[in-house]
Amino acid sequence: MLKGKKGLYILLPIVVFIWGAIIFQVVDAFSDEDPVVSDITKVSFATIKTKEREKFTIGEIDRDPFLGTIYRPKKVLNKNPKPIVKKQETAWPSIRYKGLVSAQNNSLAIFLVEINGSDQLMKANESFSDVKLIKGSSSSVKLKYKGKTKEFPILN
Repeated sequence: MLKGKKGLYILLPIVVFIWGAIIFQVVDAFSDEDPVVSDITKVSFATIKTKEREKFTIGEIDRDPFLGTIYRPKKVLNKNPKPIVKKQETAWPSIRYKGLVSAQNNSLAIFLVEINGSDQLMKANESFSDVKLIKGSSSSVKLKYKGKTKEFPILN
């Protein structure tokens, strides 16, 4: 290997040259100067001639080309579809869940529910004006009205 100052004199200029080239490339890449195009030539384009495609039709299939059996299309039954009967939505009374009153063990929970503007204290499986309280928690109650169930979240 190179010993002493002889190695320093050879390797130091090489390292400086390499780092200078790298720094020059980075600075040149981020500079705002765009290369100037001095010769602008006009370019003309010729239209491409296209051939008209040959039109064809596909005939009916008489037999399966792979199995050699006669092809019989499946019969389409054209039944009259049954008219869709829209079920009438039940008009729920104005219901708002206001909160929960319970003891420590939560088995005697009483729910405060506003039905048509009147506040009602209801327990589970208790009903008032056809509205039955199925179950409830501190965040929502599940009520049943004319066979339909709906969940009501607590008001904030």
